[in-house]
Amino acid sequence: MRGLTPIALVSIAVLMGCATTQEDKARFDAADNEKCISYGTTPGTPAYTDCRLKVEHARAILATQPLPPPKFKDCPTQASGLACVSPSGGR
Repeated sequence: MRGLTPIALVSIAVLMGCATTQEDKARFDAADNEKCISYGTTPGTPAYTDCRLKVEHARAILATQPLPPPKFKDCPTQASGLACVSPSGGR
């Protein structure tokens, strides 16, 4: 019985990851659909298909780029090790 607990936990974690991926895909699909329709394309037309492909390609490119470091307006201390940026350039 004790050996089953870690296996169950790992299985649940894997299944949760799959659900999140499916939810993300559904959100992206809905957003892409709305974006392409807002451009005046109609689902099922070559222009719509082209729009969807371009939007998906743009997202794939953005996903490969590293995120910029966070910028903080006010930094009470430099001891935190976080980069502090203010209008004066942190000085």
